[in-house]
Amino acid sequence: MGAAGRRLEGRVAIVTGAGQGIGEAIARAYAREGARIVITGRTLSKLETVAEAIRAEGGEAIALDALAGQRADAERTVDAAIRAWGRVDILVNNAHSFTDFMAMEDPRLEDNIRIDMETAFIGSLQLMQRVFPHMKAAGGGSIINFGSSYGLRCEPGYLAYAASKEAIRTLTRTAAREWGPHRIRVNTILPSALTPKARWYLEETGTHDAELAKVALGFFGTPDDIAPLALFLGSDEGNYISGQTIGADGGSTML
Repeated sequence: MGAAGRRLEGRVAIVTGAGQGIGEAIARAYAREGARIVITGRTLSKLETVAEAIRAEGGEAIALDALAGQRADAERTVDAAIRAWGRVDILVNNAHSFTDFMAMEDPRLEDNIRIDMETAFIGSLQLMQRVFPHMKAAGGGSIINFGSSYGLRCEPGYLAYAASKEAIRTLTRTAAREWGPHRIRVNTILPSALTPKARWYLEETGTHDAELAKVALGFFGTPDDIAPLALFLGSDEGNYISGQTIGADGGSTML
């Protein structure tokens, strides 16, 4: 596609958890459409590999090792985008820890709840707060958060994860209300993709067939099946969509 047809030409995006999986797919899709990208995650070597792939295709990318839920890292991430390119147009809050199965009666559950809430809810909030003044000054922007069907299905043993994901949907709707007058759009994606982490989990727990049975289309998607929705929501094509929860999950969740 030529430069004239690139949907994110001149825009700057931050994508967290972009060292692999869904975050990587979104970052690379954004770069192909003209966006300059700051990618963050736990492992710098993985991030550098993604950044190098983006540059090899003619894009611009900065890789930062930054942890979700750490305010200093959130500040450093947004500051990197502003220093390099002077703006932030899109924020994709994809990073989130996933705690193991734990029954509700287990007293250690409180620790899992703190981990999930810190990385998912607090981590998303911190970055949203940091990008807000820049998006407001620019006359708008797009924030994309990530929920989960687990938050709706309330699977036994996953209270911590499910609660944090539902908290994110509340965060999305509240921000959409408060920041709508500034033309800042905020939406939640419910994804389902066979990422390396998801594949490991299904194999470890022996739940592959049970989870696949919940997918209406009958097959697991890939990260590249999620990226187009994030691209749509980040582009002008999604300019009148805000406060919504949208599934890219093969029909495993129907709202």
